[in-house]
Amino acid sequence: MTAVTGGDQNKVINPEVDAIRHHYEVSNDFYRLLLGPAMMYSGGYWNEGEDLYDLHDLAQERKLDKFIELAGAGGAKRVLDIGCGWGTMLDRVTRVHGAQEAVGVTLSRTQEQFINSLGNAKVTVHVESWEDHKTDEPYDSAFCINALEHFVLSTLPPKERTRRFRAFFQQCYNLLKPGGKLVLHIMTIENPPLRRELIDDLKFLQREEFKGCYIPKLQDLAAGAESLFVIDEIVNEPLSFARACRVWLQLLAERRDEAVAMEGEEIVQRFERYLDIFAYTLEDGIFNNFRITLTRRG
Repeated sequence: MTAVTGGDQNKVINPEVDAIRHHYEVSNDFYRLLLGPAMMYSGGYWNEGEDLYDLHDLAQERKLDKFIELAGAGGAKRVLDIGCGWGTMLDRVTRVHGAQEAVGVTLSRTQEQFINSLGNAKVTVHVESWEDHKTDEPYDSAFCINALEHFVLSTLPPKERTRRFRAFFQQCYNLLKPGGKLVLHIMTIENPPLRRELIDDLKFLQREEFKGCYIPKLQDLAAGAESLFVIDEIVNEPLSFARACRVWLQLLAERRDEAVAMEGEEIVQRFERYLDIFAYTLEDGIFNNFRITLTRRG
């Protein structure tokens, strides 16, 4: 894949890049409306009985703090976030947890603009693919939070998908120092009941919102990491993501007119549908949302 940098905005891009930008290059103002101040696009950690809406931002901070703990990234010299979104992890690991340098990789130019606007001198962001990222000094820790789902296209033959997952873990291996931790959040799907509503909704996700996105099976990830990483922990936490989707739907409903004025009715309807699909499929156990902690072999 050819690298796509901030200065190459007119370069012809491949379908994987186009698919990611289709969803993530809606305006930053729209995403701020949708996600709230946290600007974190994955599941949060609520305690039992807590109000999902009122404590959404705190739940997102708890999730980040747990990931940073698992990765041993507090006070680390160099930290990498692959698919870094709007830089919330990058900002928190440096400002709150004392990491000396945090580097983010994203294909979204609007996310790069947002991260640069944070004014954090310890944070650097690169608009490029994960497979094009290079470093002269290995990272102590790395994260990939609900981004790996976008890196392998469903249109690829099964053997090529396997090769792409292997390439991802090989790249993480190359970028991390021996003993360095990699923490993932990733959705998987195993053998769902193929009722008509679900088939239609999955087709919508793959054809309209996340074009070509491949939701893997857990075995795809295990095969990709084999011999490169030791798997320390696997925790399935689908409700953390489902609850976040419910909060985002509420935030969007409260400011729907404003959202339509920003981006138009079609985009707002797309987001309403996909968030509802994610929420119910996670609640019903159709999708998993695994937190996986791995250690790079020496």
